[in-house]
Amino acid sequence: MTRTMIVLVLLWVVATTARGQQDPPLPDSALNEAVRLVTEGQGEAARALVRQHLTTIGPSDTLFPVTVYAAGVVAADPDSATAYFRRVSVEYSTSPWAPAALVRLAQFAFAAADYRAVLRTTDRLRFDYPASPHRAAAAFWGGRAHLELDDLASGCALLRQAEVEAASEVELLNRVQFYLQRCPATVAAPAGSAAAGAATYAVQVAAVQSPLAADEVMRTLRARGHEPRVVRDADGLLKIRVGQFRTRPEAQRLLERLRGQVAGTPFIVEERP
Repeated sequence: MTRTMIVLVLLWVVATTARGQQDPPLPDSALNEAVRLVTEGQGEAARALVRQHLTTIGPSDTLFPVTVYAAGVVAADPDSATAYFRRVSVEYSTSPWAPAALVRLAQFAFAAADYRAVLRTTDRLRFDYPASPHRAAAAFWGGRAHLELDDLASGCALLRQAEVEAASEVELLNRVQFYLQRCPATVAAPAGSAAAGAATYAVQVAAVQSPLAADEVMRTLRARGHEPRVVRDADGLLKIRVGQFRTRPEAQRLLERLRGQVAGTPFIVEERP
């Protein structure tokens, strides 16, 4: 992949942020102004504004991680952008902007045709930040990387996951569905899932409000050998569930095991597509 193509991806990333398609508005008016300036072709002014912000607030300020992230968004070249996003993902890994930075790094790796790097980055996002709203984007880029590596089964499974998780993100959903055209109907979903369109059964372990609380529950479940997932319902709660079975008796057997492993009162839920 040529440097010119990587620059084009950088411009697309900036445009995406400005439209609000991937990230929420930045929590600072000056940073949002910088993004607006760069999308209007005033890159130098945008970068000067972010540099001033960085020197004003200092590394201990709670806004510092998002300011470094903004520096990546308005960067003049892919190398600088990558350095800023990597800094957010490593030095400020507990910041809510770390998953967003990982998505950006995955995009640059894809532009450079480094598909293994895409998978490493998106896997880190999906497993380390299970409650992140960026999981759909991670599944999309991971799915595309698998397709480029001729791993159709894994690629289609991730794209279908992205389709489910991107339900409210119209632009991303449209892109996912475009690439799903390459997936035969028989390459359905990850192992253990039911046939498309059929109801499935899972065990709900907890329903929490914060991503940090969800992460803690997920870590506990993984430590006991389970593969949990998060469902975001209309009530705003993050619901941690395990399993996806065709029949209720299968879910019941998992429920009996979980009752001796986790706190609270897990129960079976029926999930419909």
